[in-house]
Amino acid sequence: MINLIKSDLYRIFKGKAIYITLAIVIIIGIVSCVGMSSGYIGVSTGSKLTSFDKESTIALNEANNLIEYRNIIKSHGSFELDRQIIGQNGNLYYLFIVIVVISLSTDFSNKSIKNTLSSAITRKQYYFSKLVLIAFLGTLFVLFNNYFSYFLNLIINGDNFSMPFMETVKITLLQLPLLYGIISLLVCFAFVLQKTALFNTVSISFIILLQTLIIGITNLFKINLNGFYDYEFQSALSKLADFPTNKYIIICAVLGIAYIVVFNIIGYNIFKKCEIK
Repeated sequence: MINLIKSDLYRIFKGKAIYITLAIVIIIGIVSCVGMSSGYIGVSTGSKLTSFDKESTIALNEANNLIEYRNIIKSHGSFELDRQIIGQNGNLYYLFIVIVVISLSTDFSNKSIKNTLSSAITRKQYYFSKLVLIAFLGTLFVLFNNYFSYFLNLIINGDNFSMPFMETVKITLLQLPLLYGIISLLVCFAFVLQKTALFNTVSISFIILLQTLIIGITNLFKINLNGFYDYEFQSALSKLADFPTNKYIIICAVLGIAYIVVFNIIGYNIFKKCEIK
């Protein structure tokens, strides 16, 4: 199992995809810090960590260049931009997809999984070695994203727009259970769907389609789902960065653990019984 993980790490870091993904994280961090606003992929359901009055909003919309835009934001007062950026870590979902593809889905596409399973590796060892590998790489990306954003923001925008370093550590720890839960979901998708093209189609559209469906049902049937939105994946990550209560932290941690257990039970049992083509 350890040898399989080592060989996968060697293969992954010899390829280009992992470095392209890392470059995307760096670019997003730079754009967010320089533009003093966190980017968001998907249907926004997260809480707003910074608000501007009507006059400032109009001035921002009418800014002629980036320098003027930054000056207007700075004149509005100080706020913790890095907290806002880390609050949008739902964006990492799409980077996790890349990690799952290069670590797992390509094995199915290249048919190399047959050779691996025909050796001394059991399906159980194969499944959990891939899960550990993907969780490890996902953790590296989370840590790099959070601390790179923190230090870059501190350098570019200064103390007035930065939170204490230990707050970054705290938020990272609070978000990890849910992030591991979503990684488990993607691993489950990969083992169930097997084909890379099908995995990409389902996983890339999953979060946006789910959120759109919920919003559609809410508007159509006039159902109040505010309580549900509080624990929706991307919204929950945002709220965990925004001074959550102890009760909310515990519920999110329990949800994250439940996702890890449920999705891996499903993924492993389907993989254990399926025919490898």
